[in-house]
Amino acid sequence: MLNTIARFLYHYVFKRSSTFTLGAVITTMYFERAYDDTCEYIFETINKGMTLGHKFTIFFIFTIVYLAKTQHDKNGIPPWDFKSNFWTITKQRSDVDLQTPSTAKYVISSVPTFPPNSCSPHSHVFSFSNVGLQKIGRDFINSNDVVSLSLDNNNINDISPFAFRKMQNLKYLDLSGNNISKEKLLLPRNNNLQTLIIDNNRDSHDPVTEALKEYEVFQNLKHLHLCNSQLRNFQIHFYMATPILTHLYLNNNDINSTDAVFDNIPATLTHLYLNKNVIDRVKQGKLRHLQELSMNDNVITQVCFENCKDKSISLKGAAEMQYLSLARNLISEITSDAFSDTSRLLKLDLSGNKIADITKGTFNKTMMINNLSLANNSLVTVPDVCSIIFLRNLDLSGNRITAVFSGTFCINLRTLEYLHLSNNVITTIETRAFRSLLSLKYLDLSGNRLKQLPAHWVYSWYIQELHLERNNFTELDNISLINIKELKNIYLDENPMPVLTAGSFQLLPGHVRVHLKNIRVEYKCEQCTCENEDDEDDKNDDYENKNGNDDNSNDFLE
Repeated sequence: MLNTIARFLYHYVFKRSSTFTLGAVITTMYFERAYDDTCEYIFETINKGMTLGHKFTIFFIFTIVYLAKTQHDKNGIPPWDFKSNFWTITKQRSDVDLQTPSTAKYVISSVPTFPPNSCSPHSHVFSFSNVGLQKIGRDFINSNDVVSLSLDNNNINDISPFAFRKMQNLKYLDLSGNNISKEKLLLPRNNNLQTLIIDNNRDSHDPVTEALKEYEVFQNLKHLHLCNSQLRNFQIHFYMATPILTHLYLNNNDINSTDAVFDNIPATLTHLYLNKNVIDRVKQGKLRHLQELSMNDNVITQVCFENCKDKSISLKGAAEMQYLSLARNLISEITSDAFSDTSRLLKLDLSGNKIADITKGTFNKTMMINNLSLANNSLVTVPDVCSIIFLRNLDLSGNRITAVFSGTFCINLRTLEYLHLSNNVITTIETRAFRSLLSLKYLDLSGNRLKQLPAHWVYSWYIQELHLERNNFTELDNISLINIKELKNIYLDENPMPVLTAGSFQLLPGHVRVHLKNIRVEYKCEQCTCENEDDEDDKNDDYENKNGNDDNSNDFLE
């Protein structure tokens, strides 16, 4: 039988060159087709749920990583250690932290750090930002080496609950800027995730839901970001879904009731951010474990302790609070016992409200505060802050204060370094008004109605920067700077000083820099006889050129 088949193949196939060639071509074509289909089937099975372009991208990435590992092993070079690396997520909080003398804006960084020995020997960071992804299927990536994954700014509207289960060491996941249904925001399952960011989510589903409903349990999640995601209500229990959560960001949503938030947060939560919502009330005992609360741009009208109005925030039980920001609400009243339980408070921001008066003794229990902002309110007098013995930065700018009297600032404020009184209506500063502020370095009195500063109005050897812009000073002689030995900069821009004589600068402290604008300095010899008027004019011109006076620019004299 075999001999018959062999003779047949020899006579009709191999003996004839044309037949042999045709057979080889046909066999090669079918073999190539079968091999291609087999490889495609295997690739589709492994990467189920991803589009074709992203499959090839991931294939080449893993190929490069494999080659790099091989090269490292051959050369005896240890693998890159990702344990000492982290990823910084920056969020502007200029509306939370208080203004510094340099008007610098604070930037708070939320840095997810991983505990020692939590990363595999080869840790990888993947970023698929803005690549057009629409769906994340089951087992998106099958690798325990991935510790950080960014899928932000895509068009993702569907994520399988099992998309990330094969990444057992995933610690950081960014899903911001997508179209995920709010009902399923917290469905992706991963037990070791520590930071989850789903900011700027656009729910395009019809009908659009306004509440979080379904969720998975994140046993190790500590940082959860849900800012600007059109959220109004919560039907989930954070203490069950995120049992060890420490930081929760819910800024710029439509939350109008804090019950849905405060009744469901775990006891481990220490930092809560609710800026730019429509919250009008926080009940008693809801702030028991918080260390930082930021509720700027809401509709609170009262800060209280026990006897509270409807639209109020009660600080009763807030014994752990260190940073409290209630800027740009509608607060018009602070009860005298409001801060009875906040003895650990370090920073307090009540700027941009409607506060007209603060009862004496209100801050008696808050002696640890070092930064206090009451800017842009309706205060007519400097409030009593004598009990805040560790105060370093006090901002009272943008109020309606008319005078600073002797004894306004008591001797207890010996640690105060930065004082902002700009943009008030101050016309009078009495003698010894600031003499108790022995550590004062920075004083801003710009934008007031001052015409003179009396002798001995301040007794601080340490003032280095003094702002007097936009007042009513007509002569430099009206500004007494006696005893200010360390003064380095004085700002006199936009005062009605059309002409200054060179002799006016002789009483200034040494090495001081005077900042002027639209001021002409005349140099005159009053006690000597000049040889001729031309020499006097030349000296005047040389003095002006030396000091760089220009009517169209900000100048300074030393």
